[in-house]
Amino acid sequence: MALIAALIVVVTLVVMTTGAVPAVLALTTALVVAGIVGIATPAELFAGLSNGGVITIAAMLVIAKGVLHTGAVSRLTHLLLSGVRTSGQVLRRLIPSVGLVSALINTTPIVAMLIPAAKELQQRTGIPARGLLLPVAHATTLAGSATLIGTSSNLLIAGLAEPDGVHLTMFSFVPIAVPVAVVGWAVLMVTAPRMLGGRPDSHERELSWQAEIPISARALAIGRTAVEMEVASTAEFELVEIRRWGDHVDADVPLQEGDTLVFRSTEGGVRMLWANPVFGLAPQRLFLVAIATSEQKSVRDLEEDEDVVVIAAQTTGLLREAPAEPGELCLVTAESADALAENPLVALWRELEGTAPQTAKTWLAVAILVGTIVSASFGLAAVELCAVAGAVLMVITGVLTPRSAVRALNWNILAIIAGSVGLGTIVVQSGLGGYVSDAVLALASGNTLLVVSVFVVGTMLLTNAVTNAAAAAILTPIALEVAAVVGLNPVLLLTLIGTCISFTFLNPYSHQSNLMVMRPGGYSSRTFLRFGVPLTLAVAATAIGVGWSLLTFVG
Repeated sequence: MALIAALIVVVTLVVMTTGAVPAVLALTTALVVAGIVGIATPAELFAGLSNGGVITIAAMLVIAKGVLHTGAVSRLTHLLLSGVRTSGQVLRRLIPSVGLVSALINTTPIVAMLIPAAKELQQRTGIPARGLLLPVAHATTLAGSATLIGTSSNLLIAGLAEPDGVHLTMFSFVPIAVPVAVVGWAVLMVTAPRMLGGRPDSHERELSWQAEIPISARALAIGRTAVEMEVASTAEFELVEIRRWGDHVDADVPLQEGDTLVFRSTEGGVRMLWANPVFGLAPQRLFLVAIATSEQKSVRDLEEDEDVVVIAAQTTGLLREAPAEPGELCLVTAESADALAENPLVALWRELEGTAPQTAKTWLAVAILVGTIVSASFGLAAVELCAVAGAVLMVITGVLTPRSAVRALNWNILAIIAGSVGLGTIVVQSGLGGYVSDAVLALASGNTLLVVSVFVVGTMLLTNAVTNAAAAAILTPIALEVAAVVGLNPVLLLTLIGTCISFTFLNPYSHQSNLMVMRPGGYSSRTFLRFGVPLTLAVAATAIGVGWSLLTFVG
């Protein structure tokens, strides 16, 4: 049975690595096959749906949405970026501050918020976003592993270890994760200005925005030509074509209501076009929107509410056909931010002519987050109960509407995590975990330093190949068996794995944050490898040293 389980696990991991099919489909297929061959019962294979870690992750997504919805993190970011002159200065300000926040809430929305902030900083000061986005994304990933609620993989490890009597608390990960994060941050601050300077690997034209400006009924442009209005070509934008009911119209033809002018533009050019009274758009408010995680959607799906109109995105094709990729930036017009708050495709937004969204419930949202952390830390209730209570309070107090709370749940991520729990069940119930544990022990010969090294290197390789959740689900039962045989502290060994799962620096597809910054920063896969190798070596060496010291002299 262990051989069949090994075949199922290996095939699943290979399929997930290659991306041949969605990860959810690969995991679900693995669970069904395992159930059919009798490796485990359906209740055991699908226990992830009721796993405490998965429940906590879902609740923390809602709490994070509530905190971000108030604009608290956005205001902190804009405060930190005021008065900066060099990329090194920006990194010294951002990395510790954003790192602290990412230890408390999910890192993905934080990175989504930083993308437009970095782009705006580049326009204002000339500091390239390329030198900021990747190091800050890596910094948030490192810091997220410092607490139980900082990453979904930590919560999953805790949920899988609980039935074996191993209890991980809110700050169990601190002794290993914090020293590793500090070393990683130092490496990022030193290497980023040197290695991420110069031109982007993914060359983009200066006019990187595709803008489609509609001619409204109140537009002064009606009856005039683009040439007459001097909007055909400037340093900030260039008229590509004029569309009228799907047909092309020459630039010397008078405009009519309903025409659409298509431009290639800079972000500043889009603002100029929006504010130009000849188009009649200024009565609407202009927002910069960061797309949330989604599948099979286009940016035009942002127009779910008829009050919202997408006027620009960083694409070379038609706006209605541009894919809505995580972290994608769009410029939209709307009468208010309410329509954006309710849209599931919107991760974060910012009004370009004002500041980040402000609300009187900021301190209430922060208080709920702090209350959740404190109550879970002191064991006032189970972590999942504390998290769910916090999520419910976000709705009861009006920080979030019920609809916004439901839409904060990323069902794709939750399904992957739940499926990964089932993958771990296959490893345990088939006896495969025992064989792998024996192999680890044989390789390490009972030497603590070798055991630590094997787990650090193995975790690092696995987490760069598959999802963090899959790595956590597979390695947790193996670590528990090794700890029991060798006599090591299981909590320290599990926190070592949880820390190393964050070492997703070599492969842009190994972590959501990597994918989000890849295009805005103009990074290639080669950039990730070149920049990630020294960082990975530094944090891996630190993890081995700290892990061995704690397991030898403390554990």
